[in-house]
Amino acid sequence: MAGTINVNDAFLKAEMDLGLNMLRHSPKNETQVVSPLSVIFALALVKAGAKGGTKSQINEVISKGATDDEFVDFYSNLANSTLAPSSGVQTRIANAFFLK
Repeated sequence: MAGTINVNDAFLKAEMDLGLNMLRHSPKNETQVVSPLSVIFALALVKAGAKGGTKSQINEVISKGATDDEFVDFYSNLANSTLAPSSGVQTRIANAFFLK
């Protein structure tokens, strides 16, 4: 369908926008390491247990209009591919879950 945004493109744009925004607000005279993906994974954990305004605000930053299922599918696949051992490199991501 013409004019629609691919869900993957929307998530990549959200990551880029968040990363650039983090850099814009960081002190200019300090060296920093910024990981937008780590921040998004942390916000995803909060989003899983959030409702109402909090969930809406998180969605504005990291979901860019995607459904909850699309969000979970995209970032689950990304986390799984990131965590897959490659060239002797092992990656770890903080994780948790919320019970309702």
